Amino acid sequence: MADDEGKRLAALFAGMEPKLGKAVLQYLRLFSPAKRSLRTSKAIRLVEDLLALVTPGTVTRDARTTDTRRATPTLWAMGIEQMLSAREKLTLPLDNHHYLRAVVYGLAGDAQATAAAAEADRSRRSSNGPGRPADYFEKLARINGDEALKLITPEQAEKMRSELQ
Repeated sequence: MADDEGKRLAALFAGMEPKLGKAVLQYLRLFSPAKRSLRTSKAIRLVEDLLALVTPGTVTRDARTTDTRRATPTLWAMGIEQMLSAREKLTLPLDNHHYLRAVVYGLAGDAQATAAAAEADRSRRSSNGPGRPADYFEKLARINGDEALKLITPEQAEKMRSELQ
């Protein structure tokens, strides 16, 4: 972080919600070449591009469509976490954020995932907290998203939901 690029990258992370920042740090690993680390200049470009997607508070499935859905930073973090959990099914290194956008679009269309993200946002902001820890809602949203993307079967999803109770 001694050079200007390092400071610029740190400044980008400083403006993010902590949960999203943590997820983005791990997400950047998906862009790293196999035998090298990710260049700081590329990391800056990737984070700036990602922030341009997150900041409006909406998501489109791809650049060709105008159908938008509401997407909070928590929902973007959940999408990143879902991608990280299915890392072995991805073709790495990634070139862009297109797959993440599709994942978040799917989560934003899932009523249970958006409710879980909203609850996680509320519980993070409130000092009293809900009856269940925010971790519960994040896990529930991940299960629902995995089911929607057909990474797990409906039976597996139902079993995982019942284990959360």
